[in-house]
Formats: sequence, structure tokens, C-alpha cells
Amino acid sequence: MDQMNAGDYERLLKLINMLGSDSDGEVLNATTAINRLLNAHGLAWSDILLPRKLLPVRANAPEEADAAAPVDPETVGPPPLGQATPQQMYDLLLASGNVSVDAKRDIRRLADAIKGGRLTPSARGELQTMYNYAILRRTRI
Repeated sequence: MDQMNAGDYERLLKLINMLGSDSDGEVLNATTAINRLLNAHGLAWSDILLPRKLLPVRANAPEEADAAAPVDPETVGPPPLGQATPQQMYDLLLASGNVSVDAKRDIRRLADAIKGGRLTPSARGELQTMYNYAILRRTRI
């Protein structure tokens, strides 16, 4: 996860303002662009929607650099669903014994989208669902 620079932050603000547009196409385009921008920085919508007093701002929190590193679920436990980055979910799912070979194949197809910051909302939802069941609930998928 790279740190969001001032230009990206300004772009994010502009895109968020576009969500109030009367044009459905403009709102959809803004939503897609926001998803790409957030994914590129390892962020989720909840990271920008929660008040600062409930969630530290990632760009200013020095401990956040460690949070994006791969997590060993045996020693520290997996991050909660709202805090796990797509890359962390991907890594933990592929390392899990709770994930079938077929499901791992489906997960691997998301690799380029995760690395390129192009994870669609539906793909993110699919990844979060698998992570929730296989990693957090320890259910075989």
C-alpha cells in the first residue's frame, strides 16, 4: 500500500463531490474511479466514511505501514473484515487450508486487479465473503 499523495487526495475529494450529480452516468463513473483510487492505496469505502475519531487516518498513522504487511493468522490472528486490505485477504485465503482448490483458482484470477488497483465492487464483495467465511469463521469453502 503506497501513501496517498496530495494530488490523489484532491482527486478523491472531487470524485466524492461528483456523487451528488443528477447524471446517473457521472455518479457511476465517479464511483468506479473512487474504487480504483481506494484500491490503489489499499483502502476501502469504510476507511473514508467513518469519522476520524473512530478510524485513524491511514496517511498520517505510522503504524499503518505494518498493517498492510502479510499477517500470520497463527500468531496474531487475521485482521477484521473492515480493516483487511484486498492484498491481505488474498494472501490469507491462498494460504488457508479452509479454501478448496477450485476456490483458490477463483481467488487467483483477482491477483492482477488487486495489484493494479482495479478491483470492482463485485469482486471486492466476493473476496470479502470468502475471507469472512474461510478465515474469520474458519468454514471450509
